[in-house]
Amino acid sequence: MTDANTSAAPHGLLRNFFFASVSSASGVLLLVLLILAGRALGDADFGKFSFVLALTVIAEALMDFGLKDVTTRAVARDRRLARLLLGHTFALKLLWAAVTMTLLVMALRLLRSEADVRLAGYLLAFAAVLRSYMTTVRSVFSGLERFDLETSVMLTDRILLLGCGALALSGGYGLLGLAAAFVGARVVALAVTWLLARREVGQFGLLFDVRTWCDLQARALPFAAFFIVLNAYNYIDTVMLGVMRGDVETGWYNAAYRIYEGFSHIPSIIGFAITPRLARYFVTDRRRHHRLARIGVTGSVAAGVAATAPGILLAPELIYLCFGDQYLPAAGVLRVLVAGFVVVFPLAVLHAVAISINAERSLLVTATIGCLANVLLNLALIPAYGMLGASVATVAGEAISLGVLVTLIARRRGVTEAETGREETLLLPR
Repeated sequence: MTDANTSAAPHGLLRNFFFASVSSASGVLLLVLLILAGRALGDADFGKFSFVLALTVIAEALMDFGLKDVTTRAVARDRRLARLLLGHTFALKLLWAAVTMTLLVMALRLLRSEADVRLAGYLLAFAAVLRSYMTTVRSVFSGLERFDLETSVMLTDRILLLGCGALALSGGYGLLGLAAAFVGARVVALAVTWLLARREVGQFGLLFDVRTWCDLQARALPFAAFFIVLNAYNYIDTVMLGVMRGDVETGWYNAAYRIYEGFSHIPSIIGFAITPRLARYFVTDRRRHHRLARIGVTGSVAAGVAATAPGILLAPELIYLCFGDQYLPAAGVLRVLVAGFVVVFPLAVLHAVAISINAERSLLVTATIGCLANVLLNLALIPAYGMLGASVATVAGEAISLGVLVTLIARRRGVTEAETGREETLLLPR
């Protein structure tokens, strides 16, 4: 397969970085909404919202079940698959959405007895289903390297969320009003996304073919397991704090975590921009693949080091500026989380490298080990140290994950082009 973009590779990558930066920067809009929510709801209700949001984010990986990453890689290597993959994935997600909604209802009834928490969870779960369908379209746009369209989807979603959420909060509708705003915003955003997809790949509809579904899902299964575990790893501390320490401390912790999460978008820009190019280079030009991967990881390390010192020094000011003095007890938590940038930033880019070399099983092993370490450390540290213990567990888990993934990627370098071609053949819809 020839690389149609070889001659314009540097220009194309710069364009990818630009739109990936804009897309990632749109996360600021979500952060603004969460800041407004923290101030309007108060620490207790913000803790409730953070709890249900974390639970639905964990479950969202089950709705996608690895399909977005398989789609991006497959379309990057063969653009003719875009329309077929959209049709099959949209249909297949009906099944996973039903399973996920059922499990979320059961989890909410088991973990929380408050009616408002449960109802907010149901609403956010439905909003997550809608977001999962938008993610499918974004993965196709990424594979096509139409980052302008991917960015349009992200901006539309975030602007609508901020607008609807701010109206609900300013109107005094509280926790349930904010959750309902997520649903309303995502309905409109999905409609816009559908129209963009039809314009780019042509008319498509739901495709039902059991053989293709099984073929596609078998390839996506390692990704599914990885992202389910990864989402659990990223948000299990919030769920455990909500159960073990109460809503107020959960609200404080999430004030710090949201700021930390905002900084974490920086390496995501690098990984997101280079993922489709890495996937194509792995089967067309190994030398370029190694060089681009090395540049990406080196850049992420430099960015992590640069962000750590100011984040630690300015932690109280950042907490106060964003959420107010009510959340100042979380300053120590933010300092611990920011110290982890030196491992979090390169780890995010290494995820993209692993996807490009068909090392999804390595990602699964990495995430599983990191998640188990995180859960065990949270169990040991939260009872005695609360939210500070949860932050230490998060950083320690990231460091363990980085060491594991570096080792596994180094072992994977010996994969031959013949083996890669044999694996990718399974992705072709029949």
